[in-house]
Amino acid sequence: FFFNDTATTEIYTEQIVGSVRCVQETGPTPVKIFNQYKQNKVAFGVGTAKEVADKIVQNYKQNEIVESLTVNANGMISVKISDAFLESQITNLLRGGIHYFQEPNQTITVDFSSPNIAKEMHVGHLRSTIIGESICRILEFLGNNVLRVNHVGDWGTQFGMLISYLQEKFPDFKQNTPNLSDLTTFYKEAKTKFDEDPEFKKKSQLHVVKLQSWDPDCIEAWKMICQLSRSYFEKIYSRLEITNNEYGESFYNPMLPGVIKELEDKNLIKVDDGAKCIFMEGFQTPVIAQKSDGGYNYASTDLAAVKYRIQELKSDRVIYITDAGQEPHFRQIFAAAQLAGWWNPNALRLDHMGFGVVQGEDGKKFKTRSGDTVKLLELLDEARDRAHEQLKQRMQNNQEGQQTNLKDENELLEAAEKIGIAAVKYYDLKQNRISTYKFSYDNMLDPKGNTAVYLLYSYARLCSILRKSELGEEGLKQLINETEFKITHPHERILAFTILKFPEVLDTVTDELAIHKLCDLIYDLAVKIAEGYSKYRIIDDPNKNTRLLLCEAARAALEKMFYMVGIRPLDKI
Repeated sequence: FFFNDTATTEIYTEQIVGSVRCVQETGPTPVKIFNQYKQNKVAFGVGTAKEVADKIVQNYKQNEIVESLTVNANGMISVKISDAFLESQITNLLRGGIHYFQEPNQTITVDFSSPNIAKEMHVGHLRSTIIGESICRILEFLGNNVLRVNHVGDWGTQFGMLISYLQEKFPDFKQNTPNLSDLTTFYKEAKTKFDEDPEFKKKSQLHVVKLQSWDPDCIEAWKMICQLSRSYFEKIYSRLEITNNEYGESFYNPMLPGVIKELEDKNLIKVDDGAKCIFMEGFQTPVIAQKSDGGYNYASTDLAAVKYRIQELKSDRVIYITDAGQEPHFRQIFAAAQLAGWWNPNALRLDHMGFGVVQGEDGKKFKTRSGDTVKLLELLDEARDRAHEQLKQRMQNNQEGQQTNLKDENELLEAAEKIGIAAVKYYDLKQNRISTYKFSYDNMLDPKGNTAVYLLYSYARLCSILRKSELGEEGLKQLINETEFKITHPHERILAFTILKFPEVLDTVTDELAIHKLCDLIYDLAVKIAEGYSKYRIIDDPNKNTRLLLCEAARAALEKMFYMVGIRPLDKI
């Protein structure tokens, strides 16, 4: 492979040029080094990049990691890692587990999911929710203190309308909690009445004022509506295995007057048509910190939130996960935070982790056949049901390679739920997050290609091989503790190297917020595992023990990566 690692090239460079350290974002190569330092067509006494590369190789000090260095005609250095190093790393992985800590550990706040109270979660919430959970798991694995924030929409003028409708439709709601299983219908009915009934609209507007004044009856109704929504959200979060802590818009309400006053005291507020605004260079429109009627808006809350996360939560990094269309808004919020002196870009990262929209197979906005927005719960049910049908077909199909190891309907249903959820998550996460993608059940549940189904079969086959070895759990532990892994076939070297890319990929994922690169590694590993089956035998081979060790290392690596992208593994399918 071509080795372009920055730190390694720095070492080589120093051996030639003494005090010169050549650090570049993309990683220095002999060509870049030569071009950067050449004067009168000469650098370090030589006239070509290839000669620079030759000098690096000549002055390289041998170590246990690198077996050899060679230079091609273009001056690119090819580095071969030694078998002994790869063997030792796989043995260490098996005996010590998979651990990798980034230094220094940080407190990282991740704002994700963020549905609106009284509205059902739909496909639009899918990406923020599963991307957020995945990046949190990755950051936690690396030793960071991750604060998971669910910035739910639990405040605003729409609650006056909802409270009025609740009191009208369920006048005894305090004594008898209404069964509002379909919150979307409830919301639509309230909105229709608000638009068509002037008296109801007036009453709703009065309830907004009462709510903002913390009127006890309005607060009680508001809390009930919020709790009914939370119960629904929890069904989704439970199935997707999402963990977060609610810090809704209402959480920041007490802070808003103080934030506005601070901005005024710092002379950052200018009144424009009655609204209190922050005008900043580079932006065509201002941040409206407070509306002309004295009310607050999303920008008000986001200003308070970013200040709180920096100053009170002591975050070293804050990641906001929303659709890419909100990126201009957050750039303004970040700029205002810097202007206010809350954010120092040299000391703290504020990231907007934007993502593209989900489309239907026709390339248009993903909707039901009736034209409604696809509800997230129904989407998950459909994925599970299709996976169930797929597994039932395998049970009924006795052709070679089509059998299933599942014994009964309960195991079938459990496997279908895991496969269906995994298929939805992985199909989303493997995309470049900025891109839009077409949602397709058929594609995401395809047992061939880069899908969760293929990955789960790959994992299950490794588990099957380990079972057939008849070592058992204790026998495998004993083998790991008493036997060193040894490379006995060229492909084992490739497989071991793929496993050991894991830490490097995680560094890239967390720096670029590019989870799809972890998915690329998972798929690459699964493909390399499958290729090995056609190149050598495992159970009935003289090298059985060391190959079982590699199987276990690959299984453990897949299991860890699966967790990071929210896939629950199956040891048999």
